[in-house]
Amino acid sequence: MDHTDSDGKIEEPMLDAQLQQEIDQALGDQSVEQLMQQHEPSVASDASPTANSTQKFHAQMKRGRISAIRGDDVFVDLGEQGAISGKLQGLVPLAQFDRAPRIGSIMDFVADHADEAQGLIYLSREGEVSRATWEQLQRGAMTDARVMSVNKGGLELEMVGGIQAFMPASQIDLHHVGNLESFVGQKLEGIVQEIDHKSKKVVLSRRQVLQQQRDQACAELISQLEVGQIREGIVTSIVEFGAFVDLGGLDGLIHVSDLSYQHVNNPAEMLEQGQTVKIKVLKIDAENKRISLGLKQVEPDPWQSVEQKYPAGEPVTVRVIRTTKFGAFVELEAGIEALLPMSEMSWKHIHRAEEIAEVGAVLSAVILKVDLKQRRIAVSLKQAQGDPWIGTEHKYAQNTVVDGQVKSVTDFGAFIELEAGVEGLVHISELADRRVDRVEDVLQVGDLKQFRILEISEEQRKIKLSLKMADRPDHSEPSPSKPDTISDKAPQKKAQTRKPRRGLKSGLGNVEGIGLGQLNLNDFK
Repeated sequence: MDHTDSDGKIEEPMLDAQLQQEIDQALGDQSVEQLMQQHEPSVASDASPTANSTQKFHAQMKRGRISAIRGDDVFVDLGEQGAISGKLQGLVPLAQFDRAPRIGSIMDFVADHADEAQGLIYLSREGEVSRATWEQLQRGAMTDARVMSVNKGGLELEMVGGIQAFMPASQIDLHHVGNLESFVGQKLEGIVQEIDHKSKKVVLSRRQVLQQQRDQACAELISQLEVGQIREGIVTSIVEFGAFVDLGGLDGLIHVSDLSYQHVNNPAEMLEQGQTVKIKVLKIDAENKRISLGLKQVEPDPWQSVEQKYPAGEPVTVRVIRTTKFGAFVELEAGIEALLPMSEMSWKHIHRAEEIAEVGAVLSAVILKVDLKQRRIAVSLKQAQGDPWIGTEHKYAQNTVVDGQVKSVTDFGAFIELEAGVEGLVHISELADRRVDRVEDVLQVGDLKQFRILEISEEQRKIKLSLKMADRPDHSEPSPSKPDTISDKAPQKKAQTRKPRRGLKSGLGNVEGIGLGQLNLNDFK
């Protein structure tokens, strides 16, 4: 609602605070009139050979013939114009006529200025039309204006009736405009933001016009969008997490995970700004004006045939695309990735995935499992190489001496590698005949030694080794875990021969002078 001041004049409504700040920054300490006057060419400069091609006429009268009407412009044939050599045409806004003039009719006009570069003299209808246009001008009204020149803060324009206008650089477009010179000579639509009655100059905003048009187009677009639609859009910007696409009034986001069925590290590797793409509408949030789009969903899903192409146990060739702490991700084909767990890389113990699977390496593997619902595939390298434990009981017979390398030590012993994927354990008690307090006192990681096999179980994948028994040439003692077989016949006891004690005679001998040998049994009858 309008308000009146103490003089009864109508006050203009307050400007938006942000817009007013942008206008103040563009104008600085100067008024619109001062800023535009600094850039008006003088009469002397117009006469100079190096002067700007725009020449002021200071309301000179011109008579011409209407030659054409194109859009909102009326072209006038002015013929030869004295100081200006050559045949020139005049240009006057159609809005200054009560009705479209007849082609060929001759009329009088007021010449404001000439642009020799374009060969045009800008005209206006004299009299009431100009005054009516100014009187009807209000803040918030939409109007047309032609860009005449550029200054440090924005564009200088001319409205119907010769009214001068200014458009700050921040109000030219929805986005930053780098080259203001490209707008010179163009006719722009703008909304009146500020009116200077004293100097009869106004401030216009084209950004508000574009924003209104965008909001209207956005509302119409959202009402037309449906999940699953395939549409065309233009890539407006590319960011780390995806790309924004203009659908025709509203930007939607293609997340990096929806760019391709293949892994994408950088969205800029797939798309470029200004590119036209076909996308699928995945999700619509009308309240927040957020649209989720998919680029890969336009193409056939390679996972549809995964179960048939990659059954469990199928040998495959894979390419390593990235490694992690728990394994590596490999590519079976474009759009189909699988996990290679650390435990399935090798039969031997490894510390880092890069020891076996470097990025870019092509390896032979076997399909372990396919989970179509979760879109997960697990593969194994070691299964493709064969199990080294098969046949170990024949290869490493009990009581034989073998070569081995110390792979790791613990408090209770050391693990010894006999071959890739086959390891045995030597207990701390089997390191030496003497007492050993620390395994490291006898063995170090990397040592190559000979060990004797005490026990071996292919089924349990266990081998017990002994270091102290390795150098004994005849080791035939049975293993403690395998006792001797008991015979069906009980063993006979070996007769023992008692040795006679010295100093004793037959019988009781002599006891204090009395010996049993001296007794006569007849004496007891």
